[in-house]
Amino acid sequence: MVIHLIWVIAAVFTSTQLYLKSMDAGGNESWWQLFFIQLLVWSVWGFLSPLIFWLGKRFRIDRQTYYSGALLHIAFAVILVLFYLAVYSVIWNLLGIGVFRWEVFLQYFKIFFLNLFHWHFFIYMAIIGMAHAMEYQKESKERQDAAVSLEKQLLISELNTLKSQLSPHFLFNTLNNVISTVEHGKTRVASGMLSRLGTFLRCILEESRHQLIPLEKEIDYIDQYLEIERFRNLELEVVIHKKEEVMQHSVPNFILQPLVENAIKHGISKSENASRIEIGMEAEDDHLKLWVYNEGELSDHKNKFRKEGIGLYTTRSRLAFVYNHQASFELIPVNNGVVAEITIPLDQGYTP
Repeated sequence: MVIHLIWVIAAVFTSTQLYLKSMDAGGNESWWQLFFIQLLVWSVWGFLSPLIFWLGKRFRIDRQTYYSGALLHIAFAVILVLFYLAVYSVIWNLLGIGVFRWEVFLQYFKIFFLNLFHWHFFIYMAIIGMAHAMEYQKESKERQDAAVSLEKQLLISELNTLKSQLSPHFLFNTLNNVISTVEHGKTRVASGMLSRLGTFLRCILEESRHQLIPLEKEIDYIDQYLEIERFRNLELEVVIHKKEEVMQHSVPNFILQPLVENAIKHGISKSENASRIEIGMEAEDDHLKLWVYNEGELSDHKNKFRKEGIGLYTTRSRLAFVYNHQASFELIPVNNGVVAEITIPLDQGYTP
């Protein structure tokens, strides 16, 4: 469609040029008549263009076929331009006297060959150059798409590896807590923890195929996880500052659990007077901020952060992969406790 439009535009320009020349010479030819003739003439190139595009695809000019390809297309150009000039001569023959006559055809062909051959030779080269450019662009896009697809597969693989590290880490920690509870003779508490653990793991498996989920679901997971922790720590106080306007924004699946677990294990459990955890969220410009606060000393958090345990390492790595290093994660001392703060772009990231 586009290539045919090009020839229509060419017909408009040449017919206008001929019309102006006719007026300058005192002629009275109609612009529309000239346009019709030029449209017929340029339409020949329009019909030849698909063939030239095929020749360009079939006989490529590249590093391996530079000289042979160039020579081939010079030969094709000569043949097609001669064919074009022959058709051009037939058209003017028929329009000039109304019938085809060989001697008139030869006269027109000689005139057109001497005056127009070089111009139409370059027209062929321009078409073949466009054909090559379009083919190179198509191949470049295919290579780019393949590279993006490969990068996507590598990203999925890396994210799945990180998640596969996180789930056993959480599970082993919880089972160790259950064993410790049993050893202290609290079998009813251990039974309740195992029951809640089973429910929690089922939820994790159901959503494991998603990298991003609504924040509302993530908070539900945290509620279920904290129910397990409350069996061991009856004094645990949890406050979740929910904001409905951000609850449907997407966050990485299972991203808050390591922070909450870290807050309990390395904050509250290390301090006799610490029992409070707060979870909050807020939108700031084009970012979503999530934070987990716990009472307790910062010192053990610093040591844990410096060692990059599995939970914090996985959190940091997942944020980097999902948001292409546009997210941040910090541990901040505040009010006799610690805030673990995540900042991510609003509803951006990669969802396999």
